Amino acid sequence: MSTRRWLIFSVLLLVAAALVAAALTPSVREGVQSYFGQVGREVLATADGDLLNEGTPAKVIKYRNRDGLFVDVLRVTPDGGSSLVDRILLPDKHDGLFNFHGRVTRLAIADVDGDGKMELLAPSFDNQLVPHLNVFRYNPAIQRFEAAQPPDKVQ
Repeated sequence: MSTRRWLIFSVLLLVAAALVAAALTPSVREGVQSYFGQVGREVLATADGDLLNEGTPAKVIKYRNRDGLFVDVLRVTPDGGSSLVDRILLPDKHDGLFNFHGRVTRLAIADVDGDGKMELLAPSFDNQLVPHLNVFRYNPAIQRFEAAQPPDKVQ
């Protein structure tokens, strides 16, 4: 093999080894995926209900962007407009589904603890694909949503 062919072969072998190493390193792989991934957000689910316990509807949007999974809660005004009440970053990166009253959903609004106030239910999976049911309650004192422990049995 000539010196020139040997040099080209060596360079190609090094490039291939670097690509394999990058593909096997999670932080590098995620960086490359986010760089080439779509910009913006992908809406996964929506729900409507009296989540703010004010007697008026709220619009909830669960979406994914390159920063993670989010849930936006919007207060719907009588004139049809809306304003952001809270943006919740879910602790996990993978969207989830769960069976709620016989229907598979990615997002639900329900009174799960029987206190007469609605809670927000947003399932997700962690990096080990362990499912989590994220339950949030609106706290009118701070005008934000707080994480709550899910009940043993959904009513």
